Formats: sequence, C-alpha cells, structure tokens
Amino acid sequence: MSDNGASSIPPQTFVECGLCQGNDNISWFCKNCPTSLCDACATTHRTTKQYKSHTIVERTYTVLRLFGPAKIAEQCEVHLEKDISSYCNECDAPCCISCLVQNHQHHEISTIEDKYLDAEKRLNVYYKQLDTDVRPTVDEMEDQAREDVKEDNFTVEKVINDINEFRKDFIQNFNRSCDDLITEVNQISKKTTEAFGGIEKSKKMIESLKKEIEEKIERGKLDIIKYQTPKLESLIPTIKRHRKVDISFEPSMKMLEILRESVGKIKFNESEKETMNRSTISRYIHLQKLHSFDSKIDPTSMTTAGNNMAWVMDYDRPTMNLYNDKGKVVRTMAVKGSEGINDMAITHSGEIIVTCRDRKVRRVSVNGKVSTIIDTAPFACYGVCVTDKQEIVICMRGQSDKNHVAVYSADGRSKLREIRGRDGQGKHLITSPFRVVQNGQDLCVVNGGWNVVCVDERDNVRWMYDGKQAKLEKIFKPWGICVDMYNNMLVTDTENHCVHYIDREGCLIQVILTKEQTGLWGHWGICLDDVTGHVWVGNNFNKKVIISKYLK
Repeated sequence: MSDNGASSIPPQTFVECGLCQGNDNISWFCKNCPTSLCDACATTHRTTKQYKSHTIVERTYTVLRLFGPAKIAEQCEVHLEKDISSYCNECDAPCCISCLVQNHQHHEISTIEDKYLDAEKRLNVYYKQLDTDVRPTVDEMEDQAREDVKEDNFTVEKVINDINEFRKDFIQNFNRSCDDLITEVNQISKKTTEAFGGIEKSKKMIESLKKEIEEKIERGKLDIIKYQTPKLESLIPTIKRHRKVDISFEPSMKMLEILRESVGKIKFNESEKETMNRSTISRYIHLQKLHSFDSKIDPTSMTTAGNNMAWVMDYDRPTMNLYNDKGKVVRTMAVKGSEGINDMAITHSGEIIVTCRDRKVRRVSVNGKVSTIIDTAPFACYGVCVTDKQEIVICMRGQSDKNHVAVYSADGRSKLREIRGRDGQGKHLITSPFRVVQNGQDLCVVNGGWNVVCVDERDNVRWMYDGKQAKLEKIFKPWGICVDMYNNMLVTDTENHCVHYIDREGCLIQVILTKEQTGLWGHWGICLDDVTGHVWVGNNFNKKVIISKYLK
C-alpha cells in the first residue's frame, strides 16, 4: 500500500518503461510526460536538467486514472492467456481478441481505452458535482441545523423560564387564595362561636325567669298580679345568618389563563396534543349560529372586510358584493374585463387583489381603479392570499404536473418562488392547488378538493389533513379555508355540509356548523372577522350566508 492509500500495480501486470522499454521494476510515473518509469530511468529523469521540473510519483491505479491513459493490461476472465483489448457495447462486457471472434461479431465494439476515457469523463463530472452541488447543499443543511439547534436551545430556555414564572405565580396565587379562605373560615367560626355565646346567655336568662316566677307563685296572689313579664322575643338571641360559603379551592381565571398560555408554548406528542385540543380548546370555544340571509349571488368565495362586513363573490360573475352582517349590500364592485372572480384578498393598505377566470390577476385600488398586475397564462389562477411580508400568493392550476402555488412580490412584477409541497421522499404533494391561506410562517393549501397540505418556508410538507379523523359518512371535499386568532383553521366540506375545525398541527378539534345544526347544505365560501369573532359561511345550493360567533 502506498502512502496515498491506493493499491500498487499488481506484479502480473505487463508494462514497459517509457524510456528504456524494459519491464523490470516499473514502479514510477512521470505526471508531465506522462509515462511509466523503471527505477533506473526514474533516477535519470530526476537528475536530467530539462526534466528537473517534472513530478515523478509512485505508480498506482489512482495516479494512472488521474494523469495518464489506461495502459494497464487486464486478463480476460474467459481466455486467461489473453489481455482485454476491447469492450462490447451491446453486451456491456470487456473482450479479448478471442472473445470478439467467438461471441461478439457484428456487435458495436469500442477499444478499452475509449471506454475508459468515456468512463473517466463521466466520473470527473460526478466528482465535480460532489463539490459543486452536493457538498454546498450538505453545508447549507449543516448551517441550518446549527441555526435550528440554536433556536431550539433558545426556545427550550424560554419555555423553562415560562414554566418557572408560572410556578412562581401559581404558588403565590395559591398561597394567597388559601390564606383568604382560611381567614374567611376563621371568621365564620368566630361568628358561630359568638352565636353560641348568645344562646347560652338566653338559656341562663330563661332559667332565671322560670325560677323568679316560681318564687312569685309561692309568695302569693298579689306578687303574681304585680309581676311584669318580659317580652318573649327579647329572650331569643339575635343570630345573623351567613350565606353558605364554598370552601373548595379553585384557581382564579387569571391563573388559568397563565396556565393555558404557558402550556401552549410547549410541544406535545400526537396523543397528548389531541387530548389537549379536545379537552381545552373545544371546551372553551364553540360556534353559535346568529342568523342567515339571502345572497344575490352564489357565495363561492368570501373575504372579511372588517367593521362587520365581508365581500361575497361568484366565480361565474365579474362582480362582487360587500355585505354587512344584517345582509344588506353596502357596495357592489365590477371587475372590468373579467369573466368571473375566483378569489380575492385585501392588502394591508386596503387594496384588493383579485384572481379572475381569464387568467389575470388584478389590483383594485381604494378608489376602485382596476389594473392587471399578473398574467398567469397558461395557468388558471384560483386562490389568493397576501402574506405578512406583503407577498402575493396565487394557486396555479390547469397544467397537470406543473401545477403549483406561486409567490410574487408585492407589486406582482417578480415571481419569487414556487411552492409544490415536497415530502420526506422528495415527492410533490400539491398537485392541484385551489385555496391558500397564511398561518404563521406556513402556507396551508386546499389541494384538489381532497385534502389540505401545510408547507413551511422551505416548501417542506409539515402535515396533510384528509378528513379521515372526522369519520364522516362521505369523503372529505374541502373548498374554502380561513385561519382564526388561535392559529386554528376552519375548512368547509361541500360533500358533508359542515366545517372542519383543525389545529395548526393538522389535527381535527371538532366538526362544527353541520347541516343538522344550520338547516342548510352546500358549505363553500368561508371567512372570519377576528375583531368581532363572526364566522361567515356561504351556502351555494341555497344562496344563503350563515353568520356565527365564537363563544368562550
């Protein structure tokens, strides 16, 4: 074994010295010539003036692969006395001269040197890719892993601090509540003791009066006639009755809020998470139907506009109506040039981004001016949302395996990236995006009418919800989606006529606003007003809009 770890040339290999053509002790190689050298010629080569700059190294397989053509003769496995000289491309096998005559006539044949050079080129390309493609990716993953570890350590430290702060507050509140309860119980005990004292005094007075009356009777009739008896009411002690006190200790609401806030910052495993969601969130939050009203158009999509109002649109019409919560049309807006409106989103400045059926994305200014900002052809544009960074996110469909979610700059001029939902095996799960919302730093996509896919900023799938957790009679067919103040999602199910209430980790909390509860079917559009807590659900089959409210 040489110093560089490569195996030396086997002794049965036949090779000549490039200078003297001898075949003894051929153990050196000149990188510059390039040629193999025997011991004597290698010494001469080193000392000759014109070759002093040449680099002579030990002759190994690695050296020959990197600096010279393949001159290593290998024996044929079939004809051991023959050296391999050719390569049959059809049979993908090395050949000696006898092999060519016997088994490979009329086949496509290459010389062993040409085959070697082709393989060498391929390996060189692969070798370079390891440095240019694979290594940078691994380095980037390493850097990100370090950042993740750093972030996780910071999060763990913060959670521990939160727990310690909660423990401190909990103990203080607990001790204070216990002290108050003990004080109240002692006061009750004191008042009860005082009451017993009054009773004993009254009993003594009664016995004293009885004895006094007996004495009067013994003295004679005149004493009895003159005797003035006290009022009976004065003999009954005055005891103030107290309300019954519930002395069972319960934490204050403030303590419960602290507990929920602290627990909410800790990650749980799936079973613990589902138990917490069902036992806490669903216990304190549910929806109550307020009323419904008739819509002039099919409410296939809706977007809240604040102030107890929401925009309602129909993908078959180029107009959209702004309703208040009483069902009155406050404003009607027509998007000129559009055949129908698929979806809309409102920017932080109050402008409206509209996706239209003619494959155009339009911006509607506050004063109603309409301008086209994105042409999505050949894709059809469907769902749209505006992120916290003011990026415009659009669902692109209609091109089979090229469908994706596109993220544009705020002005719509630059396409920043494509979202396709890559799972752990590199497969793309977002194949037919229909609606999209932002949830924290993630994007949640209604995909093809059969599931909801959540992806992070790097396009990695965090989770996928397919409705099976609900165990409903029909298959899950999602349409509209929105996010509430708790980072949970409400998704309409057009097949089961209900809304799935899902937490931000993709677990079902409960099924709400069912056909039995609302008396309506065909849940399509949905939006939520976080200020009022009103949920708007559009029923396409009935042309009605249901308004419900969160209760805590």
